[in-house]
Amino acid sequence: MRVAYSYIRLTLACWMFLGGVALQFVPSAAAVDREARHRERLIQDVPVAERGEWLRMRDIGDARSEAYRRVFGVLFGGLGLAVALFEAAYVSARASRHCPLDTA
Repeated sequence: MRVAYSYIRLTLACWMFLGGVALQFVPSAAAVDREARHRERLIQDVPVAERGEWLRMRDIGDARSEAYRRVFGVLFGGLGLAVALFEAAYVSARASRHCPLDTA
């Protein structure tokens, strides 16, 4: 039963790794288009004198949030990869004939 749980943990770890990799490639082209349309609607409400500063601050905020999301993706994917490698080593050790874990 331990091996079955280990395979389940291995599957979850692989999903974590793939989720972390997927976070590196967002947003989609449709999301970028939606954001551009939404931004145009928001710009119309801002007075002309403040538009430059408003756009600069919004761009800084967007860049910062995208950077945080990418760092989270790297950490999440790295954790998933580490757990997957650990579980693969565990399953490999359990499947070998001379497993040191069987002596306990």
